[in-house]
Order: sequence, then C-alpha cells, then structure tokens
Amino acid sequence: MKTPGMAQRGVALIAVLWMVAAMGLIITGIVQAVRSEVRTAGLQRQTLVANALADAAILLALQNLQAQQKDPGNTLQVIPVQFEGLTSNVSVRPLNGLIDINNAPLPLLAEMYRHAGGLAPAAAQAMAQATVDTRQATGAKGTAQGFDAIEDLLRVPTMTYALYAKIIRLITADLKDGSGRVNALAAPLGVLQVLTGGDVSRAAILATQRNADPSVMDTSFLNPGLIEMTSSRSLRFQVQVALPGGDSLQKAWNVYWDTDPRSGLPWRVLGTQQSMQRATRPEN
Repeated sequence: MKTPGMAQRGVALIAVLWMVAAMGLIITGIVQAVRSEVRTAGLQRQTLVANALADAAILLALQNLQAQQKDPGNTLQVIPVQFEGLTSNVSVRPLNGLIDINNAPLPLLAEMYRHAGGLAPAAAQAMAQATVDTRQATGAKGTAQGFDAIEDLLRVPTMTYALYAKIIRLITADLKDGSGRVNALAAPLGVLQVLTGGDVSRAAILATQRNADPSVMDTSFLNPGLIEMTSSRSLRFQVQVALPGGDSLQKAWNVYWDTDPRSGLPWRVLGTQQSMQRATRPEN
C-alpha cells in the first residue's frame, strides 16, 4: 500500500525526469544552432576569400592586357593569371557580344524574349515593343531615360522576375560604343541560340567553330541586320573561383578600356557582378 509520501516522491521524480528531458531538448537545440552559426560563418569567410581572389585575378588580367599594349580585339580571349599559388583563367569578352538593352533593335529583342525567355511570338513582340517604349520614355530633362543597369529592365510593364532571370546572362546596359547589333565572335552560347532562331545544335556548332578559330566561323545564315564583327572598348572580365564542397563563385567586372580621368588608370570600371554556382549534389 502506497503512502502519501511515496506518491509525492513519485510525482517529484516524474517532474525531475520531465525537466531533464526538457533541458536535453534545449541543449540539443542550442548545439545545433551554434553548429549552424559556425557553418554559416565558415561559408561567409570562404565567400569573402573567394571574392578577394576573384578581384585579384581580374586586376592581374587587366594589367596583363595593358602590358600587351594592343587593342582588346573583337573576340573572346582567355588570360591565365597566377595569384597566391593558384592559376585562374580570366575570360575577356567584348560587351557587344551580349544584347544591348539600350540599343538593340526591336527584332533582336523579340527574338531574345521568344527563344531565351520562352514567350510565344506575339507575346515576345509585345514585350520587345514595351522594352523600346520604356527606354525611349523621356525624363524630367526631356531626354530618353534608357536603362542604367540591367535591373532597370524590371521597369518594363508586364516584365516578370521569372522572365528576367532567363535572360539576365545574355544582356548588358554598360555598352558605351555599340550599335545595338551583336558581335557573334564574342557572343556566349545563349546569345548564339537567339541569333539562330532557337536552333540549339547550330548555335553549338557556331560556338565550336568560333572557339577553335574565329576566322572559320560561318555566320552567313544569320540575319545581317542583327550582327556585327567590330571590336569594342567595353569589356567583361570574368573569372570563377572554386569553393570547398564543390560550389564556386563567379565574378565579373564590366570595364571601359579608356583612361579614367579620376584615377589615371587605363580602364574605367562600369560595374561588377557576382553569383554563386552550386555544385550538383546526389539526392539522399
């Protein structure tokens, strides 16, 4: 027969066990939170280091190109540089290899929205016209506003972020000396797909020809009103730096190859961009 004292001791024991269990859960949560914070801090540190390495590689490539004392040219080139014991390949692309949203003709914009953005022909044409109307809209000074940055494309009526995300790597707003046509010799694969009317295999063949020898690239079947082969002083320097775990940081500088009156440097930085490239990981 249980006495009142035994019952009280049983209740006290259960209360203690509940407290121990609760404390265990709290401690486990704290440990997990600390581990998560340490992991986040580690990733932030790795990203900062990778960003600094990318900037250093691009600066060395700029100095390398300046030391050559020649025109940047009209084709894509790769400059290998060494820094802190690492070799990085910096690509140098004339910006007229991208689609200039400030000057691209209506047919080129329509082709971009159709073949890169996935819009139906009528919708692509309407979006292209809306883009032209937006960049030609006059501001307070009575001049066309244009686009100061590629993000300004989001000002276009009916533009969605999903559509913008599909074309972001194909466009530029930093071209200072372009005609609005595309330099096929410097165009990335996605832009070549636009120029070929969405023909992925033909675009790949063009890219292979161009990368092997720009002089044998056959552009005779491309719309001559949309392409040009001229050089440009507006350039994109881009490099990719690997991170532990398989991810990588991609950094790009848009540069105008002319003396900067403020710094005296032989180039002027128009803007920078960076993005993370996630490694493909196996599913659990």
